[in-house]
Amino acid sequence: MRLEGKVALVTGGTRGIGQGIVEMLAHEGAAVAFTGRSEDRGRKVQDAVRDEGGQALYICADNSRENEVADAVRTTVETFGPLTTLVNNAISDDAGSGRDTRVDTMDNETFDNIMEISLKGTFWASKYAIPEMRRAGNGSIVNISASSSKRSLAERPAYQASKGAINALTRQMAAAYGKENIRSNAIIVGFIFTGTPEMTAILARPELRAAFEKNILVPELGAPADIAAGVVYLASDESKYVTGSQLTIDGGALCHQSLPELDFEALQTESS
Repeated sequence: MRLEGKVALVTGGTRGIGQGIVEMLAHEGAAVAFTGRSEDRGRKVQDAVRDEGGQALYICADNSRENEVADAVRTTVETFGPLTTLVNNAISDDAGSGRDTRVDTMDNETFDNIMEISLKGTFWASKYAIPEMRRAGNGSIVNISASSSKRSLAERPAYQASKGAINALTRQMAAAYGKENIRSNAIIVGFIFTGTPEMTAILARPELRAAFEKNILVPELGAPADIAAGVVYLASDESKYVTGSQLTIDGGALCHQSLPELDFEALQTESS
């Protein structure tokens, strides 16, 4: 097992990408605590991991409340021992609610909520995890970012701003704590089919599915396990020489321009 002896805390681990990360970390031998606000979903994920022989602990915590984030770090250490891995994954429900519209139309409350949970939550979790990693003698912080932090969309300015700031914070922490054997990296996440009702409804529309499939360069859309595999690598000792990096997992979407395919031979014929 690649993560035998590792102790991890995952924020926002009760569904989607976060759940996939929790499951794969545990499968690879880590003891995994994870947070979320849904008691029902959290208990289901915890029990499923334990039924498979893994170590998991659900902690009910809101990423917008510093005291609850700090308590989650403390509970993880008290339960499993020295903390070696932090995965900052939690985001606000507002990020996909339709309220994160455009700068001139969105309200301050929505903007603040998204930044609080995503950016400040990442700051708080790291703030309390770093001293524990220092005591452990090593650590890996993995921040879940997004492709829209690198190439923007017309909507969701707060979400994109939070992820861009997380990229910068990732580099800063790499510079600040690398000599203490505490690494900090980000994963740039592309379109991932998480199986949620909203995502299923989107892909049920042929024109939308075709647009997503055209934007990637591989045969299949991404799944939470694809992101989780990147987290396992960055959490493991295999990546001991990797810090301050941005690992892009997006099916190649960012490496090309999504423009119309042109038949230059036909165009030359038309112009002659």
